[in-house]
Amino acid sequence: MIGFRYKANGLIDSHCHILPYVDDGAEDFGTATEMLAREYSQGVRTVVMTVHYRYEMFDTPIKKVYLQFDELYGWLNDSYMNDMDIMLCREYYCDDRLLALLDGYGNNQNEIIYDEKKYSPKEEIIPYGKNKCILLEFSSGRMQELEFELYVKKASNAGLTPIIAHVERYPAVQERPTIVCKMRDLGAYIQVNCDSILSRGNSKEKQVAVELIKNRMVDILASDSHDLKMRSPNFKKCYNFLERKYGKKTANELLRDNVGALIYGFENNC
Repeated sequence: MIGFRYKANGLIDSHCHILPYVDDGAEDFGTATEMLAREYSQGVRTVVMTVHYRYEMFDTPIKKVYLQFDELYGWLNDSYMNDMDIMLCREYYCDDRLLALLDGYGNNQNEIIYDEKKYSPKEEIIPYGKNKCILLEFSSGRMQELEFELYVKKASNAGLTPIIAHVERYPAVQERPTIVCKMRDLGAYIQVNCDSILSRGNSKEKQVAVELIKNRMVDILASDSHDLKMRSPNFKKCYNFLERKYGKKTANELLRDNVGALIYGFENNC
């Protein structure tokens, strides 16, 4: 994490794919800067760049990730948005390589070997904020109730704070939404995508997301934005929806206060 420039009234997007050239998010630097500008215009003042990390699918070398981040950070500092704070993390897909990395990170190992390749846990695991948060992603096509517990415990035992990405997508949660209570009891924080509650249809994802929010089983909403058209930043619309349906306090908690407490360490009952 770099910078502690948080503005008390600024919203926080803790899950997005704005960093260019590193995954299936922003396709170029211009797209990335426009996405940041849209976030800024919607009241966002902290953005966490959660670059996809999945074995043999999203494997951008860490040096390239940092290079792109430094370039974007430099541009931001010279722009009218220089009071915005950006941070770097990854969206870690929960596969066997991540298990090995979490074990190595927790045991303070300089190096692990997975599938005959060498990895440095301290380089590959990039936590952010005072509470050392990481974003965990599971399969949207398989039942993974046991995996939830395994990876949350592994991350927690490694001294990290796990945040579960877009839980409304997972079959096990769709079948039994209260499963998220167990994740929270184990120390995980629950994240839902803004688009899931804003969609016009009545998909299963939307039903589950709304039910979880209604029953106060969600800690964080984030954009998970990837581009300027199909999956663009939508914080203002999301904030207005939450304020209208659940009240200003809930909107602030889900889009600012809860994750702000994790990142910056200010007091909040999240």
